[in-house]
Amino acid sequence: MKKIFAIVLFCAACVMLHAQDAVRFEFSDGIEDFALKSKMEQQISALLTAINRAETNNSDINYWGIEIDDLASQSLGMMWNNVHFRIVDDDIVEHCLRVKTSSGVVLGYQVRNIAVEMKPFDDSYTGDLNQEVCINLSPKGVITDFNITLGLNQYVRLIKEGQRLDDLDRRMQILYWVEQFRNAYNKKDIDFMEKVFSEDALIVTGKVMKRIDRDVPKPKVEYTTMGKQQYLANLRKVFSNNSYINVHFDDISVIRHGSKPNFYGVTLRQGWSSSNYSDEGIVFIIWDFTNEESPTILVRTWQPMEEDDDKIFNLKNFKL
Repeated sequence: MKKIFAIVLFCAACVMLHAQDAVRFEFSDGIEDFALKSKMEQQISALLTAINRAETNNSDINYWGIEIDDLASQSLGMMWNNVHFRIVDDDIVEHCLRVKTSSGVVLGYQVRNIAVEMKPFDDSYTGDLNQEVCINLSPKGVITDFNITLGLNQYVRLIKEGQRLDDLDRRMQILYWVEQFRNAYNKKDIDFMEKVFSEDALIVTGKVMKRIDRDVPKPKVEYTTMGKQQYLANLRKVFSNNSYINVHFDDISVIRHGSKPNFYGVTLRQGWSSSNYSDEGIVFIIWDFTNEESPTILVRTWQPMEEDDDKIFNLKNFKL
């Protein structure tokens, strides 16, 4: 009798643990197709629940029964290998966003503002413990990506600018790809970097040197100009030599090229921390959206935060 009672208690405890891991997700608005809406809600709920169960059990994420493509599961897996996390809320209601081309073709759907608590493996993790993620889905409701997102204030500001300048859809695309770019560093995703940089990309990197003479107001910065293949070769070494990489973007501004409407300049503040090196600087990127489904980076530069405003790179510094 005692043995049976113990088994019953064990089963009850397991049920309670699973219940604590369960997450219910619902769209508040933004999509009128009821069948597609229900499908995406089910898929998102299942994925968020699977993440919590994996965190509870300290295991890999089980995607059984979830419609998620290989790239999305690999992307989430790379993130999971660096740091575990847990969904904060168990009942989430959010707006459904549509990612569209400038002609109105729906590239997919997105949900943002999902709060997560990071669960680092050890004290080497230096990123924020409280972050937000977004989930991207295909026009048919299949999960296609899962990423840490930019802050809500950045998102709202970019959307307001897009409404004012009548290029909201393009700025939504830029936001999407900037987040993809940032997360590729965090996931050590060299394949994404191969695809996103143009074959003729110009890349300027910099390293702040230690000041020997304290009377010098600014530290010396060592700049290196290189092409795509050299940059990727260096990046492979960085990925290999660091147990973790945490990159975050902030203070983002977007400018459209005056005569080439598919070219955009994006300036942002980048914080880089890894197991071997950390810095903060200003990154300038020129994006080519001629192919809206697969835009490329033509220019990527880095400068220290202490650089004078009139010396910060912008669209005028490059002949396109």
